[in-house]
Amino acid sequence: MLYTLTLECTTQQTRDKMAKRKQKTVYFTPEPKWEKFKNIVDPIEQSKAYQDCQYFIRTEINDKKRIAVTRKWVKEESGWDAEDIEVILRNPDWTFGPSSSAFFFKTKVGYVPQANKEHVEKLKPDWLESGNKLIKEKEEKVKDKPNRPSIQDIMQDKLLEAGGEIDGILDQWFEDEIKIDVNFNTRIMQILNTYNPLAQHIPQLTDSYEKEQKEFVETLAGEDEQLVEAYSHFSKKKLKATIALYDTINGLLNSYATLKIQSRAKRKTKPISPEKATQKLKYQKRFECETTKMKLESVRPTELHHSKEAWVYDTAKRKLHHYIADDLGGEMFVKGNTLLGFDKAKSQIKTLRKPHEQIKEIMGSKPAARTYFDKIKAVGIKPTGRFNDALVILKAF
Repeated sequence: MLYTLTLECTTQQTRDKMAKRKQKTVYFTPEPKWEKFKNIVDPIEQSKAYQDCQYFIRTEINDKKRIAVTRKWVKEESGWDAEDIEVILRNPDWTFGPSSSAFFFKTKVGYVPQANKEHVEKLKPDWLESGNKLIKEKEEKVKDKPNRPSIQDIMQDKLLEAGGEIDGILDQWFEDEIKIDVNFNTRIMQILNTYNPLAQHIPQLTDSYEKEQKEFVETLAGEDEQLVEAYSHFSKKKLKATIALYDTINGLLNSYATLKIQSRAKRKTKPISPEKATQKLKYQKRFECETTKMKLESVRPTELHHSKEAWVYDTAKRKLHHYIADDLGGEMFVKGNTLLGFDKAKSQIKTLRKPHEQIKEIMGSKPAARTYFDKIKAVGIKPTGRFNDALVILKAF
């Protein structure tokens, strides 16, 4: 009995020593002197202290550890309702990644900066929404074999794994470890092709990245003081590049989903003729303005199907739509009353001040039209691809 007890104690001591050896004690970035940041009460000084330590936490403390303390804070210290906590903790780890540094900071100094707490309170509705969505999806699943994961579970896991890989690339970008070059698109597509998530699951990632991108847009615009303070270490150039990076990632995700839909359709159905594909498309055949004497006539809608580039003018709102096919599919196609397969990062809508003059410039060569469109001083917005009776199809290639 004594021998067994001694052996168990020795074994436990050995495990403790091994665990200590596995803990990282040597860092490339100098570890902050945590003691000097304790007992700070002023919210502004707390935020400054956190900013001083943020780079070390993001570069030297692994995601798993940071997210673990975040989950613990949500469960034990958030003060939220028990039902809300249960829903929020259903979210995958990558949901908490952007906010996790502040909670690791708390384990060292004893507090979460007020600005970070308020930011997390803003994120709470999104966490509840995504958590409830996951719960609802799980409840709706019919499991033939309860002891085995369903196909939906497996495909959802593949999506989360792909999202985790992309998040890892974003972290490298935030820490200036990578540059965006010609290989970036290839890396993203390799991740998606490796995990092969379903097309209908992709909006879960794009919605998440759009919310993250919104933070940087608001920071650049100076609309939110807390965000401006939280990202004060980002230059304007870095903020603009980050916003563009999210556009690129979401463009690639949408291109991947479109290609999946196209390839699935090709396997199951016969090729659809341009005439049949565009028979339900709403558009304006002719337009004439008595004031400016401008006359426009649409090209045949069939030219949109399998096109690589298209120009469409909204006669009701004076908006010019420029569509460019994404690199992955290589061409656009019409489905119902919507144009699909365009690159959401490159395609834009701009308002024209003098349509009767400006449209003439667009009707020239492709390079000249693109150059002129880029010079139009108007805020570009992302098109949806949906058509209506006020849209004149100017050109399609």
